[in-house]
Amino acid sequence: MTHLKKEEEKMRDQVSLKSLTASDMALSIEFSTGLESRFHWLWLRENCHCAECHHPQTWERIVDTFKIDPKIKAESYELTSEGTVLSLIWPDGHKTEIKAGWLLDHAYDGHRVSNGLPEIKYWSTENLGERPSVEAADVMDSEDGLKEFITQLRVYGFSIVKNLATEMGKVEELAKRVGYLRDTHFGIDFTVESKPDPNNVAYTSVELKAHTDLPNLESPPGIQFLHCLQFEATGGESILVDGFAVADQLRKENPKAYDDLTRIPVNYRFVDKEWDLRWNSPAIRLDYNGEMEEIRYHNALTATREAGFDDMTAIYEGLRAYTEVLRRPEFELKFKLEPGEVMVFHNRRVLHGRGEFDPNSGPRMLRGCYVDCDQAWSKLRVLQGMNHL
Repeated sequence: MTHLKKEEEKMRDQVSLKSLTASDMALSIEFSTGLESRFHWLWLRENCHCAECHHPQTWERIVDTFKIDPKIKAESYELTSEGTVLSLIWPDGHKTEIKAGWLLDHAYDGHRVSNGLPEIKYWSTENLGERPSVEAADVMDSEDGLKEFITQLRVYGFSIVKNLATEMGKVEELAKRVGYLRDTHFGIDFTVESKPDPNNVAYTSVELKAHTDLPNLESPPGIQFLHCLQFEATGGESILVDGFAVADQLRKENPKAYDDLTRIPVNYRFVDKEWDLRWNSPAIRLDYNGEMEEIRYHNALTATREAGFDDMTAIYEGLRAYTEVLRRPEFELKFKLEPGEVMVFHNRRVLHGRGEFDPNSGPRMLRGCYVDCDQAWSKLRVLQGMNHL
């Protein structure tokens, strides 16, 4: 067991239960932290972690939830191990023991269930301070460096990895420290440079307004890596924008526009000689708790709009309002990538773009690839010692 996991276990074991109050539906628990929470009897039975109910190696549930009496109630219950364990006996004699720390982690009564990740921080150029960054050697060679890197991606939505060797294949090695590479219609990796026969405006020298990549896919890539290999061209400054911060500002200024963008789907499409990829989704997608989970914004890849007659004006007005906030100087972080730097960002939160550049003034070459968010957040949880029942 790593030192990190030992510390995590120690903190969990310090939590205790102060009191228990039962009703026909649930058991109300007061924790030593001061929190009070109710737990349904069925939920407590389902979450028995003994070898009969959860496989001891895979940790998968093997008890059949839907064969449990939905009106089940423990025959008896008590606090053991100085209040750090809840012990329950069920009508069939089965015994369940659950640690207080685990119950606290999963308390769901009136509280948002934690996903085990650090809280995100909305940012603008006015409150960001220094760009979050980490040395490539630290990410490649140490667990602490990797943890810091993914934490920055979670909290700020981006990180600049510095001093990665300017060689083909290095960014893929970096990305594989986080998870599996995501294959797309552009391949498992790609080179961003001006090309004579482009199938995407990224492969030209024109200005790219801030956008998210591949909104035309059912699940757009989560984490994007862009490694600067060469940059001698004039222009081509990078742009990053916290799309969540922009949406939050829009919600404050124009609640109707915000609500419309969470409700009305936008048609996205990528088409070339080999592909016709289409997907419809609201520009702002919310999770179960009503928190922002995803931004899809790419005007160049927006297909012919089919919002329906009653919503057509609303979607135009909503996207116009979002765009106005998006392009305010205080939300646009602009900088020039240097050779050896890797711009890594959460593609479904942080929008990216670039200024126009002159391809005749020198080369500008970036090497890119993707890793999905579930891979990145899983790696962070493991580094935090959370991969246990």
